[in-house]
Amino acid sequence: MDGQGASRRAILRSGILAIGALAGAVGLVGVGERMRNAPLAAPDPKSLATFVLHGSDWHLNAPGLRRGELPKRGDVVSVSGSLTFDGAPAESGTFIASVQHLDTPGSHGPYSAAQLETHTFRLSDGTLVGVGTSSPTGESVFAIVGGTGRYLGVTGSYLAVQSPLETGGDGTAQFKFTIHSGR
Repeated sequence: MDGQGASRRAILRSGILAIGALAGAVGLVGVGERMRNAPLAAPDPKSLATFVLHGSDWHLNAPGLRRGELPKRGDVVSVSGSLTFDGAPAESGTFIASVQHLDTPGSHGPYSAAQLETHTFRLSDGTLVGVGTSSPTGESVFAIVGGTGRYLGVTGSYLAVQSPLETGGDGTAQFKFTIHSGR
């Protein structure tokens, strides 16, 4: 008699688990379908902020890399400098980055050589963290992936132009931010 009761319980438990799994799968399909068909909402203009940071004393550092020598594929370097908000009279923060140099042998065009960069902007009112790839020349777009202090919970992107002294640049940088506060 106990053997039959245990078997019924096991069958009922399996059936309930199967029904729960099916309901979960149907729910996930519904969420995926709604996300796929939903229009992308434009951020509320009141929650957008734009600002520009200027960099000075921009340096690229790497063990064994001499001034004027460009990093090679696979090299990991650091970049650092001072930051000033557009129009501010004094230093507003510091910048540090980790950069891995990539390239795709045999490929051509603007994406054949690039750097994978992680940026940290340490400012008086909080920190912003950005990630992206940049080409050796010109303006590059980065995603804001996090922040602290005033920048807690923000999303957005920024355009970056960097010119470290060690690679023949003038030691400056510029970052144009567009931030969505999400609030």
